[in-house]
Amino acid sequence: MMNESTKRDLLRYKKNSTAAILTYCAIIFDCLFFISVYSSDFGSTLINNESKTVVFYQWLIGISVVYNLLFLLAGFLASEGVKNYKVGYSYLLIILGVIQIARIFIIPAIAAYGGAQQMFESGIFSEISLENAKYIESIDRTVPIIDGGKFIYMCCCLLASAAFSIFAGVIAFIKSMTLKSYMAELKKRGSKT
Repeated sequence: MMNESTKRDLLRYKKNSTAAILTYCAIIFDCLFFISVYSSDFGSTLINNESKTVVFYQWLIGISVVYNLLFLLAGFLASEGVKNYKVGYSYLLIILGVIQIARIFIIPAIAAYGGAQQMFESGIFSEISLENAKYIESIDRTVPIIDGGKFIYMCCCLLASAAFSIFAGVIAFIKSMTLKSYMAELKKRGSKT
């Protein structure tokens, strides 16, 4: 069994692969969310056996595409940064995780309930009624176009991505600070001799 000093000394020679692997997992779950959103039919919905065209906030989808690209880029950069114990990337991963949680209340909430406010008013995970869908359409809001199962899947993907990202950031921060304090300790010992 290694003592604490040996474990800290080993950090100088080993890469932080745990945080990097967790970051890759966050990226994978973001990709699963990305695929589920863009494989959905956001163009039309069926109300009273009539096909209704739904304009699903086209600018919002565009922003989502750009954000997904930025998330992938930042995630890959952060995975390399945390491997080398760079503490700044741990903050980036935590911020990305928090943003992933916030994203639940944007596209999934709009697609399932017409918006975050309606999601909480009608009750999360409750089935949306036909009358409610007609009302949302009549006030020029987005008509709900995904069912509860798809909504839960999207939320699970974003929550998993957020959890992996935050855990990676916390682990990277702890190991980076441990290595930093050990290096300072070694420097102090070296200057005393």
